[in-house]
Amino acid sequence: MESLLRIMEVGAYSERQYSRQDGTPEYFKSRGFVLKHGGDIFYGEMTGEYASKNRDTQYPLEQGYVVKGSWKHRTWQDQQGQTRHENMFYISDLQPM
Repeated sequence: MESLLRIMEVGAYSERQYSRQDGTPEYFKSRGFVLKHGGDIFYGEMTGEYASKNRDTQYPLEQGYVVKGSWKHRTWQDQQGQTRHENMFYISDLQPM
């Protein structure tokens, strides 16, 4: 997906350690954004090396941006056994207009 939007909030870069299936340590790298497209407001996240590369990039809120990314869906069971759904937007490119 490619879209024109505005950034409402920029989150801090973060890393958290986890263990891969083979037991070796790995880091999940991310930086989150609250984005606005028309009347829609949603959360998107840079992950991996793209997030790491843009950890200190400044994103002025008053400017328009072109974003490229993809939507992912996941389901899970809550503690009461109900099926829950989540949509997540992963940012693969974010450039000023």
